[in-house]
Amino acid sequence: MGPIEVLFVDKGGVLIDNNDLSPQWRRLIGEFLAPRLGGSPEAWGAANIPAFEQQLERWRSAMAGRGPADIRGFFAKDARLWFLEMCDAIGLQRPPDEEAERIAADTVSYVKAHLELRPPQGGLRALRALRARGLVLHVASADAHDELVAFLEQIGVRDLFDRVYGSDLVNTWKFGPEYYRAVLADSGVDPQLAAVVDDSPSAVSWARECGMRGFLVERQNGEGFDNAVTRTLSEVARATSWPVR
Repeated sequence: MGPIEVLFVDKGGVLIDNNDLSPQWRRLIGEFLAPRLGGSPEAWGAANIPAFEQQLERWRSAMAGRGPADIRGFFAKDARLWFLEMCDAIGLQRPPDEEAERIAADTVSYVKAHLELRPPQGGLRALRALRARGLVLHVASADAHDELVAFLEQIGVRDLFDRVYGSDLVNTWKFGPEYYRAVLADSGVDPQLAAVVDDSPSAVSWARECGMRGFLVERQNGEGFDNAVTRTLSEVARATSWPVR
């Protein structure tokens, strides 16, 4: 294998610490919905836990081929179901679907606008250094394309990435090597010159199955998120200088 020329970067677990976002989501959901629909902010925050678990199960089913082929449409409709399941959890009568869809969209918009995002600053500097070295950077995430673009703009790094691959952009769930095959086909990248940075051992394994190299963001004992990301990207930097065997 020659030096890496193209790097596909995951969002959650690489560009942002997922463990940092969950408590904020619960607090902000309650902050938005309680004054508008009643109930306490704490009740709404707690209701998000089972609703989110059910949302994840729908994602898993869809990724396993038991869901709709139109992934963009799936993302659009699933927020409504998530909101309705929170209503069930706190005992609120379900509003009509059209109203529920609007409230769900407004809730998500409010949360995203008020999240305190703390991306790994050392990791971002490492990505900028890789870009300056000549690497082409793409995002490769399971999230929706439009949401990924908004996130990158919010943390000030949209300029680092050429293509922003969400599952909907290639209409392929990130649930196996098929996702990376779709991304490679769309980008025209030679897998022998490409690598993936991800916090999922499965995703790294799928990338390697497609002939790419994979770098796993995995925290060592007592290691902070930023240090783990920066350390992993230093491994990528070394692999851009000489063949990795």
